[in-house]
Amino acid sequence: MKPLLALLIAVVLLLPAAPVSASPLPDGFADSAFAALWMRTDRAVATGAVQRSWTYGASPGEVRYEYFQGAPGDVRLVQYFDKARMEINDPNGNRRSPWFVTGGRLVVELITGRIQTGFESFEQRAPAAIPVAGDPVDNPQAPTYAQLAAYVSFDGGGRAPRRIGEPVSTLLDPDGLAERQDLALPATTIVRYESVTGHNVPRVFRDFMAAAPVDALFAFGYPISEPYWALVRVGGNAMPVMFQAFERRVLTYNPANPPRWQVEMGNVGQHYVLWRYGRPLRYAAPPFSGVRIRETTLTIPTYDYHQALVSTNPGDSIYPYPRLDPARVGPPQPRAYRVIVVENRFLELTFLPELGGRLYRAVVKSTAQHGFYRNPVIKPAPFGQRGWWLGAGGLEWAAPTEEHGYLEAFPWDMAVERQTNAIIVRLTTTERQRGLDMTATVTLRADEGFFRTQLAARNVSANPQPLQMWMNAALASTANRVGPAARFVVPVDRMIVHATEDRDLPPPRATVGWPRHNQRDLSRPSTWNGYVGLFAAQPVRFAGFYDSQADTGMVALSDVGFAGTKVFAFSKNFDRRLFTDDGSDYAELWVGAQPTFWDDPLLNAGDQRAILASWMPLQGLGDLAAASESGAVGVQRRSDGVLIVSVVPACVQAAAPVRVLLDGREVFRSAPIALRPDLPLTIELPPGRADGTLRVETGAWTLETTLGS
Repeated sequence: MKPLLALLIAVVLLLPAAPVSASPLPDGFADSAFAALWMRTDRAVATGAVQRSWTYGASPGEVRYEYFQGAPGDVRLVQYFDKARMEINDPNGNRRSPWFVTGGRLVVELITGRIQTGFESFEQRAPAAIPVAGDPVDNPQAPTYAQLAAYVSFDGGGRAPRRIGEPVSTLLDPDGLAERQDLALPATTIVRYESVTGHNVPRVFRDFMAAAPVDALFAFGYPISEPYWALVRVGGNAMPVMFQAFERRVLTYNPANPPRWQVEMGNVGQHYVLWRYGRPLRYAAPPFSGVRIRETTLTIPTYDYHQALVSTNPGDSIYPYPRLDPARVGPPQPRAYRVIVVENRFLELTFLPELGGRLYRAVVKSTAQHGFYRNPVIKPAPFGQRGWWLGAGGLEWAAPTEEHGYLEAFPWDMAVERQTNAIIVRLTTTERQRGLDMTATVTLRADEGFFRTQLAARNVSANPQPLQMWMNAALASTANRVGPAARFVVPVDRMIVHATEDRDLPPPRATVGWPRHNQRDLSRPSTWNGYVGLFAAQPVRFAGFYDSQADTGMVALSDVGFAGTKVFAFSKNFDRRLFTDDGSDYAELWVGAQPTFWDDPLLNAGDQRAILASWMPLQGLGDLAAASESGAVGVQRRSDGVLIVSVVPACVQAAAPVRVLLDGREVFRSAPIALRPDLPLTIELPPGRADGTLRVETGAWTLETTLGS
């Protein structure tokens, strides 16, 4: 590392970190009634005032207006937690009523597969093949909700005999029921018979429900199964655990736990979201005040390419930058890089100044989602104007030529400015061929779910100099790979071919339809027959990359529009050993200060040119439809005609009324609701017309998109 860089970092680290809230109380509740119920049940657990298991969970989870026929507007507000779901069926009802907020009969739905979609309507699915207790995977002996179907009864049918005074000794495994007298512990003695459903309740569960800080019928519902033992894996270890299914909850008893945590509520909310929506439950990020910075190291296996660098002479087009002799590149060895990490409540950004000053990682803290591709090895690849390039991943600064420029493999100096509620990272270097001073600036502000970037070049030479300047984001939708459902979102109807191996596409500089060309969805790299690079045919204000299956992505944003936008990805046939060693994969989203790689405008002596972009990692949109620096909107259609609209703001809006209009007609309106970058709001609109202009208003910002028929 350069001495100047080390000095600047040392100065930065003397700055006091912004204090983190000492309160364990999470915010992120969609409605004050949800917050009040959580405060009544779980606040004392969060503060440590009492020692017992959670009633709902440590943090609020995702928020939805689920389609519910018969509710006002045929939708109802719900919020998911580890242990349950909170619901408001009638927002105009008596908010003082103990039943203003209700709890879903999630256990019944998980076991039967019968999802209630209205007061009198249901949707049938396959029951949940998820273990009712213990680890969610690699837990083969634990009964699943689907397997419980043979052992539950509702509304008085299939009643069990009264067993008052008997301990529970029945084991349920995938083969059925078996007696295990060694499990007949005194704490499991039956002390209550529920006559409504005809099931027995053991002492430990009765006592736990009696001590609950909320009405037992409200929280648990009636028992729908007998208590059974099961051999389940907890933290990878097999052990006997007693469980019992209730309408709204599952209770477990693990005698190996400390006394106050022997009885716990199962993670029914987690299980339900995984079953119904096919992905893990998302949570609100914990409280975090301001911004923080730290220095650390990151060890990455690195090929010894320094010994393979070959000096150039003035006649070489890339002089004074070096060429590379591939035959002299040494094998990879672990190398510790010094990195700077800055974070706010929602995002954590990691800078790697030694490798082109790149922003190497952008992590969504609530889900640990990575916004960028991170190459697990630093390996020179035969790409770019120098004839070699380091595809380390992240966000790189490309100048002064087309493609990746000359600067991504060399150290940049770094300085950090700490403001009250923001951190500004400045990365600088001198471009040696044309005499340009380059500055990349990244700003992260408190309580925002995006970060701002600027790349600027100043011509300090005595003559005009040609300059191309781009930001290039290497993106991977999931597990450091480009998934089959990933697609580029660029709001144009035509793209210009830059380069391609796909023989079904026209040659460079020709235009193609976008997103569909010759009956093919060209926005999806999974449809490509070779690598493809395309430029937007006109300036755009946003461009994104989103995977509807992983439900994650990234969007680049501009107030005035990018002069140039490019998309690039490989095909399944490309040899990834050229740039990595593990078969990982990425796509590229470029934004530039000029329209294409064929444009090389002059920068006059003493002048400066800059490009600005905001980058927002996205999640929970279903599929990206539109975005601005205020937020993003996603749209999906279900097979039953329900239109799903998801809204994610760029920053916290404490009380935003949300409206959805279709061709100017209001089809949804919410009460004021908290909007946050980490908890997208999902709205399920009743079946009906689903084409035209969709407009989403949040009070502070508006976005529009056009729906196809």
